[in-house]
Amino acid sequence: MSTLHSQDKVSSVDLQKYSGKWFVVALIPTSFDKNWDYTTESYTLNSKGKIDILTTYRKKGEEKERSVKSNGFPIKETANVSWKVQFLWPFKADYLIEELSPDYTYVVVGHPKKKFLYIMNRSGKMADIQYDEIVKRCREKGYDLNKLKIVNQGFE
Repeated sequence: MSTLHSQDKVSSVDLQKYSGKWFVVALIPTSFDKNWDYTTESYTLNSKGKIDILTTYRKKGEEKERSVKSNGFPIKETANVSWKVQFLWPFKADYLIEELSPDYTYVVVGHPKKKFLYIMNRSGKMADIQYDEIVKRCREKGYDLNKLKIVNQGFE
């Protein structure tokens, strides 16, 4: 059992608390984000109850910041734990909040078939012990951590 008070299974997500800026600490990338660093995701709850997502990043080896907008569709029947996220119309990807700290300072987002994984927090820095415990739990959930990559956020 973790001493960091993590939730093994997320029962619900408060979208207001979830909103804001998240730094991607590590990920099992998709084909789109495999060469990105300095990656952040900003979530904004809109008036329709959906989530506007702004992802900012730099391609590896480049200084220019880029961004991409997407839309999140939390599934109310799952208490906002499962979403559909649309990066490119008309396609939507599954988005599963695997783990969320009670104070909303870190989150683990994955996929029901373990296709991708994002470990994110509010600062971009994460203590080694916390990171190691999160990674251990992700391995136990069936993620292939040979594909896990640390995201450079520029912190030393």
